[in-house]
Amino acid sequence: MPNQPPQNYSGQNLTQPVMVNGAVVTNPQIAIPREPYLLERYYFDKLIKGDSHFLTLANTILGAVIGLFINMLAKLIGSKIDDKIKFENWEVYAFLIALGLMIICYAIHYFVPNERRRIIKTINEHFENS
Repeated sequence: MPNQPPQNYSGQNLTQPVMVNGAVVTNPQIAIPREPYLLERYYFDKLIKGDSHFLTLANTILGAVIGLFINMLAKLIGSKIDDKIKFENWEVYAFLIALGLMIICYAIHYFVPNERRRIIKTINEHFENS
C-alpha cells in the first residue's frame, strides 16, 4: 500500500480491522488525563467483603429490635382488647436492652477505624489530588 494520509475514524462503527501505518493495531494504549489508581486484589477483596464485625452484629440486633418492638406493640394492643393477655415489663426491658446494644455496635463501627474505610479514604485522596 502506498503512503496514505491519516484518516479520521471517530464516531464510526468499525466492523473490520483498521490499518494504522500499514499494520493492524492489536493492543492500543488508552490515554487518560490522570494517573490511574492501581487496585490490588487484596484491597478489592476488602472493599467488597470488608464490613466490620460490629456492623454485622448491629444489623443482626436491628432485626431483633424490630421483632421485639412489633411483639411489644402487639401485646400492648392485645392487653387493651383482652384482659387475659398480659403485657409484662420484661418485654420493654428486652426491647430497650437490644436497642442499646444496637446503638453501641453502630457507634463502635462508626468510631473505630477499619481496613475498608482506610482503603476508601486512600482511593478518595488519590482522585482528589490528581
